Amino acid sequence: MLKTLKNKNFALLWTGGLISMIGNWVLLAALPFHVYALTGSALATSGLLMAYIAPGIVFGSVAGVFVDRWDRKRTMVLTSLMQAVIMLGLTAVRSADMVWLIYLITFAEATLSQFFRPAENALLPLLVGEEHLMAANSLNALNDNLARLVGPAVGGALLGLVGFYSVAIVDAATYLLAGLLIALVSAPKREAVAVAETAVTARWLQVWRDWVAGLKLVRGNRILASTFLIIGIAMFGDAIISAILVVFVQVDMGLSAVEFGWMMTARGIGGLIGGLLIAQMNQKFTATQLMTWGLFISGALLLIVVNIPILAVALPILTILGVAAIAWIVSIQTTLQTNTEDAFRGRVFGAFGTTTTLLMFVGSALSGLLADQVGAVPLMNGAALIYIVSGLLAAALFAKLVTQTAVATD
Repeated sequence: MLKTLKNKNFALLWTGGLISMIGNWVLLAALPFHVYALTGSALATSGLLMAYIAPGIVFGSVAGVFVDRWDRKRTMVLTSLMQAVIMLGLTAVRSADMVWLIYLITFAEATLSQFFRPAENALLPLLVGEEHLMAANSLNALNDNLARLVGPAVGGALLGLVGFYSVAIVDAATYLLAGLLIALVSAPKREAVAVAETAVTARWLQVWRDWVAGLKLVRGNRILASTFLIIGIAMFGDAIISAILVVFVQVDMGLSAVEFGWMMTARGIGGLIGGLLIAQMNQKFTATQLMTWGLFISGALLLIVVNIPILAVALPILTILGVAAIAWIVSIQTTLQTNTEDAFRGRVFGAFGTTTTLLMFVGSALSGLLADQVGAVPLMNGAALIYIVSGLLAAALFAKLVTQTAVATD
């Protein structure tokens, strides 16, 4: 793992990602509370998540096609700088009747992310090599959880002590700094994708043909197709949690934004530990095994948190849950990267994003509509069971693939 960090280009990418993610968690800890405080509506709060998810449905797969055509480093730098400018628009929101502007800005920021994420995932194998890929993905997951340690606590403190506008400014600053660091990365030259100088209409038709080619690749690869199905179901449950977590924390647990930040930090500590452990265990467990157990354990631990809504209980359980969550998050990226040729990685990650975000959109809409009628606890329990079902499905599908591979080899 340390050898991977000594790679200058990966270190720059990793550091830029860490700074950007800290800003994201500053915002994610404060923005739902801000919207709920303005509106008092679970549906309005879930609408925020829907605005965040929708670009993945509309642009996710197509963005992956462009990522395979464009310079990936340049794509990441430009999107980061544009996100920095867009986030400053949140400072204009002054009252509940301006919540629409929050939705619009969130949608725009998430649209740019559809280009950034496939570019990062596609660039990573070229920076570190396949032999260091699991360690690099573990470090990236570690990145997210380091950000969780700092971001939520800072976001809660800024919201409570200074005001929401300071949160938007801090997030914009982190995007700017991340873009500058990524600009310093020396990315290996890729073989250019031939694009004929034809009419605009013809070029768009080619984009759609490339997108379809990516989907056909997924359908024809059983490991990729199984991963899409398993994680799609899991993300449906994850969307339910994300959409109503603020309601659960405020109404059922009776906590404030500061204490919500503590909970997210506990989850980040677990993820930090998990990232370190998985980076050392990549020779002992396969990515599919990590996916299976990570999903199952995540669901079981979430059931405890939901049904014993006490902060003293939730904090240690969320720490353990963070370890399990990192296991399946790292396994997804590694499975997709190692089972996809470089020329198709952008399209596969774009298609993956579209698939999962479509299910997340449905999950967030459903939970937002039902939360005010049935309450947050039944919905949170249902989401936990979805995680468990995903883990069981992963065990069944991947065991079948192993058996079929063994038979074919014999």
